[in-house]
Amino acid sequence: MDTIPVHMRITGLTPSNEDVNSRRAAVSELSTAWGKIKDANQIVAKAAEIAQSLGGDGTPPTTLGAEVQSAVQNHASAFLYSESPLEVGVCAGMAAVSILKPEPSASGWTIADVYSNALWSALAFQPPLQDGKREALRLEVLDLAQKRSVESANKTRERVPVPEPLDLTVTIGEDNKVTTNFKKSVTGTIDALRRNAALDREELDFLWWAQLSRSRLLDRPLAGIAEATRLIASGIEAASHLRRLPAEVHRDLVLRTVDDDSELNLVELLGVIGEDRGNLGCQFSNGPAVAHSSVFPLLHALAAGTATGAGAFVPRRASTWGGRALLEAALIRMMTRGVTNL
Repeated sequence: MDTIPVHMRITGLTPSNEDVNSRRAAVSELSTAWGKIKDANQIVAKAAEIAQSLGGDGTPPTTLGAEVQSAVQNHASAFLYSESPLEVGVCAGMAAVSILKPEPSASGWTIADVYSNALWSALAFQPPLQDGKREALRLEVLDLAQKRSVESANKTRERVPVPEPLDLTVTIGEDNKVTTNFKKSVTGTIDALRRNAALDREELDFLWWAQLSRSRLLDRPLAGIAEATRLIASGIEAASHLRRLPAEVHRDLVLRTVDDDSELNLVELLGVIGEDRGNLGCQFSNGPAVAHSSVFPLLHALAAGTATGAGAFVPRRASTWGGRALLEAALIRMMTRGVTNL
């Protein structure tokens, strides 16, 4: 369903057919351009800009505003984003939806995968908006990003059927040179076996970690660690055993020790973590967590020791913080270490 006509009414005005068509064309241009960005850091930066335009007071970053303005002016030359900043969020949000809509592949680390996980992380940390129309747009992008992230993570861990090798052929040329199709005949079989074996290894590594009942980061048994700290440590450690972004089963294992599941905002959470913050956050003191604090708010707070943004004052359950630790740490692992071949 094309929801651009609905979201165009966020501005309070009734858009004309020309208004809707020009914004639809601009959205198409933006999604095409953004879908060609290959550098993960640049994708995360773009996702952060999109999320900013959808949350808060709707004031977009200057760079995003200018980019959307240029795309809209190709079809509506009088448009100025400074006169209608909320339309930047509409165009950016709909462009994100366009990128996320295609079905995920078995790769698990595509351009759309980076967008979906970064948008999920950034938008889920924002407080809900009072404006119902803007909140509907924000939730449309958030819900699609979360759904696609989970679907992709599950699909990439599906074992593939192992095909039979092709028939081997041997050819002897006039110069007595022998050629065969050996490599081609076994490549499909070997690739399938390698992929399945790598998935098995990831699963075994993760389950061995789950059996430890001990935090290596904090160097003590999980039972002796305060719940919120324990879940965050588990999320960070679990991410280090993944070859792709986390699926629901990984989150379930991270949260297997949930008991009280008390609510804490990020400021209160840092107080509960106390001296353990250094061990949990030291590995994130440089890199994506610092550069993109709105996408990695928890890991940024652990590294910096301070909580920023309106989302930092929203109470969340300890299980939510544990799941967020897994999501943020896994995305950073993929960005910094690259894809581990399956």
